[in-house]
Amino acid sequence: MYTSWETGEVAPTDWRDELCEVFGVTAGELGLAGDEQPPSPLILPATPPAVTGYGDDAYLESVRGYIQNLVSLDNRFGGADLVRLSVRFFNSLHDLIGTGAYDVGIENDLNAAAGELAEVVGWLAYDAEQHDLVRRMNQESLYYTRLAGDRTIELLTIQNASMHAGAMGRPREALQLARSVLNGREKLSPRLRALFLTRESRALAQAGDPSSIGRFDEVRSLFLEGVQDNDPAWAWWIDERELAWHEAMAKRDLQQENIAISEFEHSVEATPNTETRSQYLHRAYLLQAQVEVGSWVDVVSTVDSLIPLVSQVASPRTVLILRNVIEKVVVLKSVPDDAQTSMTRLSLEMDRAAV
Repeated sequence: MYTSWETGEVAPTDWRDELCEVFGVTAGELGLAGDEQPPSPLILPATPPAVTGYGDDAYLESVRGYIQNLVSLDNRFGGADLVRLSVRFFNSLHDLIGTGAYDVGIENDLNAAAGELAEVVGWLAYDAEQHDLVRRMNQESLYYTRLAGDRTIELLTIQNASMHAGAMGRPREALQLARSVLNGREKLSPRLRALFLTRESRALAQAGDPSSIGRFDEVRSLFLEGVQDNDPAWAWWIDERELAWHEAMAKRDLQQENIAISEFEHSVEATPNTETRSQYLHRAYLLQAQVEVGSWVDVVSTVDSLIPLVSQVASPRTVLILRNVIEKVVVLKSVPDDAQTSMTRLSLEMDRAAV
């Protein structure tokens, strides 16, 4: 979602204890029990004050640090274990701002931080399949970012809202949101224009418009112009992986599954190994496409790559995709035995991880 904090360094030995203290839960509840260390150090902020406390510069920095930690943890573990805790934190910040218990000199920055935190919570809720919460958090983010005049996070939230509308089967709403930016008065950088053109193309494909595929040529041309100095920090994630996946999804929406396979494969290949949640998600979409076209040899290989990730990532969105694929294979006829066996292994591994 934002600038990657995954440096490959080893986390401090007391990382889990500090994280559990901040969140007020056990390591098991966070899915962090065991010897595995995350791929990057997380410098944790102090526990934020209660509503009866006071918002000062130190509190503001703790909020910013908390947001960075959430993004890092999401990249590694997925949103399921984080969303409840992040909502709790947002509510505490929301209450503090509402009471006015803060230094008025940081009011604008607090509003901006609340907008950014709400955007992150909305993303976590999307991965956790909590769709009413997604919509609420997107609305909260737009409210606070507009109060703060933070157009960069406002744009990110609008694109998230377009993404969510499409996922919920509302392509017209998704299209309106994308075009509200594309047809606005502000001049978009090539990378941002590529992003919102992608959202427009996805919405058109979901509505059944075959012309949407041709728009990806313009998207890629804009993408190749690179990131500009004035691009927001979060623009890094608009990359080859994302473009390949979106084009694949658009082709799938238009029932062009056979030619979408190569883009799904590209999206997996372009995903960094350190981003475990993304590896899990993109491989799930690849498996879905392989089953749809009956590429059974490749199905076995993809399942083999998915199984080690099942216990590492808590992503209900990915689990839903995989469960649907497994159910589809069960009712299909003439599925080779090795593919059936692989899907059974995957199902059993997912059952164990859900316990």
